[in-house]
Amino acid sequence: MTFKIRRAGMADAEETAKVFSASFRSMTFVTKIHSDEEDRAFVRGLIMTKEVWVALWDGQIVGMMCLNDDWLEQLYVEPEHQSRSVGYALFHTAKLERPKGFQFWTFQANKRARRFYEKLGCEPVEFTDGSRNEERTPDVRYVYRGRKRRLKRLWRNVTNFSLTKDSATTSRIA
Repeated sequence: MTFKIRRAGMADAEETAKVFSASFRSMTFVTKIHSDEEDRAFVRGLIMTKEVWVALWDGQIVGMMCLNDDWLEQLYVEPEHQSRSVGYALFHTAKLERPKGFQFWTFQANKRARRFYEKLGCEPVEFTDGSRNEERTPDVRYVYRGRKRRLKRLWRNVTNFSLTKDSATTSRIA
């Protein structure tokens, strides 16, 4: 088994769109309102204009995510490959690419995704009735705050630490 994450190119559009469609179709709490052809056009547009990453399992695309500025706009995993760390690897890639943090939406009814994101340190910051998304399904905005807090704490500890000739002590072992 080989697993790899890399940036998507236009040659990946068809296979990536299949993952997007299959994953969306597997969600029982929301109606899939676009055809597979519309999904293909959508994914082609993402690859052309945004930062799209794909997860490959033995050379086959099994997951995708899209980053745009400080937004994680899409993260989908082929249903047969869910619970195999594909989503985790894609999310970790987003954390590496956006170390200061990012935000994203998911459906409130997507309990599995919400548990996953909260386990990874994301915070729900806004709940809506769904009137602003095209599926008209209640959603929740999450924020991943990055490593800022840990770095600030580390920097505070470093700035309080001094190792100068005057303050350093050495003990001699006889």
